[in-house]
Amino acid sequence: MPRLEPLSDRAAQGLLLLLAAQALWPLRATAILLMAFAAVQLVRAVQGPAPPWKVHGLTVLALGLPFLLLALRAPFCADPHAAWLVAERTVPLLLLPVLLLLAPLPTMPRQVPLDVFSLAALLLGMRGMVPVLLDQPDLWDEPRALREAFAAASGMHAVYAAYHLFLAALVQVVAIAHRRSPVRLALLVPCILSGALLASRMPVLAFLVALGLVLRRLPFPAARWRRVAAGAGVLALLLVAAPTLRQRTLEVFSTPPAVPAVAGSDTGERWALLHCGLALLEEHAVTGLGPDRVRGAMDMCLRGIAGGAYADGHHGPHDQLLLWWLGLGLPGAAAFAQLFLVPLRLARQRHDLLHQALLVFVALCCLTEDLLDRQWGVVLFAFLNTWVLAAIEPRVRATS
Repeated sequence: MPRLEPLSDRAAQGLLLLLAAQALWPLRATAILLMAFAAVQLVRAVQGPAPPWKVHGLTVLALGLPFLLLALRAPFCADPHAAWLVAERTVPLLLLPVLLLLAPLPTMPRQVPLDVFSLAALLLGMRGMVPVLLDQPDLWDEPRALREAFAAASGMHAVYAAYHLFLAALVQVVAIAHRRSPVRLALLVPCILSGALLASRMPVLAFLVALGLVLRRLPFPAARWRRVAAGAGVLALLLVAAPTLRQRTLEVFSTPPAVPAVAGSDTGERWALLHCGLALLEEHAVTGLGPDRVRGAMDMCLRGIAGGAYADGHHGPHDQLLLWWLGLGLPGAAAFAQLFLVPLRLARQRHDLLHQALLVFVALCCLTEDLLDRQWGVVLFAFLNTWVLAAIEPRVRATS
């Protein structure tokens, strides 16, 4: 009869890989996987040995601070139940660091879950994009219609799918930089092309910034730099070739940078949200509104803009820093900063180029989306950030 310890380790490995493939599962299934992984890791922690608290304790607190602040604030809000639901969505920010940093790490090469994540992201893109374009090829140059059809076919909002696709592309870029592989290239190119067709502008920009960070830090010889430049040129052509992305990019330059008088482009809506978010912040910067009141206050402000066209009752500021700052005051802003600065400091100390690139990408995307306020985004970030932090490898430290 097999011993309990090897069984629990194999269970942890299997559940970790299933979590890595989160792009393919419904939200409820992902939540069940998290609970199952927590149960297995608890068993493994009891069996030991687990890393001592003093090694990762402060890091775990920094990563879980947004959830802790939201949970502590909830009982004092006007609607404690609604406030707790906001906090509940951020549980993975604390849960996954506890499970991967304070319990025995599943014995698995660092790259394996990352490759599973990349493959799952690609399959998500194909599941949402291929049947839609085969059935309605005219959507090639209809960004909004294509994004809506993609969401209906894939089960995931287009912008969150773009996060998965471009993060998968970053994972493969760094892997290819260490060792060229046609298989990885076959993963990389369709991820980039699918992400570009989804036409989410900030994920594309964040990917290019993170890619620039990767390329700048890699000590390539001169001959290899020519191949890198050629590859970057092909990448630029792939992005430019996406008509949906071209349209949405041109929209930025054709939309006045001001609060819109009438409802129109998505860019105008973003200016309206930014205006309301900053107006509320002027009044509640220190103590915050309370996490249960942010969307209601945003809605009240939006009723006075463009005839109330944007006041639909669910809009946040589309900026994660602003959302937590409005909800929690200065502690919320500090928690957002610590969530990225603490792992970034560790990644720089370890010369971990992949971790730095992932953090830069997500931090930039948080500036135009409430990315960590929905399960699609919070599990994505918590999983990648914590796994890459916990499963550091010697060869990563050698990169500078």
